[in-house]
Amino acid sequence: MAEEEAFAAYLARLQRANLPRWTDLPQFDLYMDQVVQFVNEIIAPLGLDPLTATMVNNYVKKGVIAAPTKKKYHRAQLANILVLAILKPVFNLDTIANGIRYQLIDRQPAQAFDAFILAFIGAVQQANSDFTGEVTINKVNKADTTNIQSAMVGLAINAVLEKLLVETMTAAVTPPPAKKKA
Repeated sequence: MAEEEAFAAYLARLQRANLPRWTDLPQFDLYMDQVVQFVNEIIAPLGLDPLTATMVNNYVKKGVIAAPTKKKYHRAQLANILVLAILKPVFNLDTIANGIRYQLIDRQPAQAFDAFILAFIGAVQQANSDFTGEVTINKVNKADTTNIQSAMVGLAINAVLEKLLVETMTAAVTPPPAKKKA
């Protein structure tokens, strides 16, 4: 019973997470320490590992985000860092970078970022509904769904399958590397 209460508390914490839309991101450029603090305040309620300055520097070195201008990061870089912080526990940097590039095809950064945040919020709300509401999912009732053992197996399987599907889709839309001239 204590496990179910802890799980319910985590779901409630997820529901309270305040994920910003594009217009909620700072309107001014931020220094590294401000970026790290801003992102960590957002991802802490999700239970994600904190972002560090070293991580951001590695993202820049690997070309996943653009280098700062005069040591300051602008809104689009901040949005990408936030997406990276959320997706990094599951996907490698190349997959995330390719996914971000693909999402920006024929879309402004604000539109792509808001679509990601709204999808994430929707997934959190769906999870909260699935585990706390009087719903039936795939012929499984609330009592079965909230059983931590069966929920854990189902979620783990879905996580692996969804990760594989995203990696396959990302690979399919990523252009092949340019051939070097001899």
